[in-house]
Amino acid sequence: MPDISSLSDKQLTNLEKNYLANGVEVGGPYSLAEVRLESLRRTPSALDPVAVAKAIVELARASEDNLTTYGELWNRISPGQPWKGNATQKAVANALTRVVAYCVTHKMPIITVLVVRTDQRDLSELAVENICREAQELGVDTGPDPKAFIEAQRVAAMALADFPRSERPAT
Repeated sequence: MPDISSLSDKQLTNLEKNYLANGVEVGGPYSLAEVRLESLRRTPSALDPVAVAKAIVELARASEDNLTTYGELWNRISPGQPWKGNATQKAVANALTRVVAYCVTHKMPIITVLVVRTDQRDLSELAVENICREAQELGVDTGPDPKAFIEAQRVAAMALADFPRSERPAT
């Protein structure tokens, strides 16, 4: 069986569609969660997910509420570059997508739960639902209480001492 990283984007898309059409999550050469995780790893981003993950935790540790904002993160990972509306929002979103893939791959907490909107300084109900749904789609057990899952992820993220260097686990 070829390594999943050798499959084309089209092959990954076809695998996911087949799983969804048949209402199953396993049965092919890779699970649906593995297919989705590989797709996330391929999200275009000029930013290194390991560096972004470290920046999130460092910024959150430096704040009074153990959270950071999209703007603070952008300023850290792209110093001197102004926020340019949708283009910057997309760049940050893509970087965070890659961080989620990195976290799941290395069985780390979902570090992106530490990133919030400036005006709210907390995750909205919709954000909590989306984070939990995305985590479940990647094979992460979120348990029955979404808020408890988010809080557990925040606590674990703040306690991180080590960040694996590679986006992919050693084989």
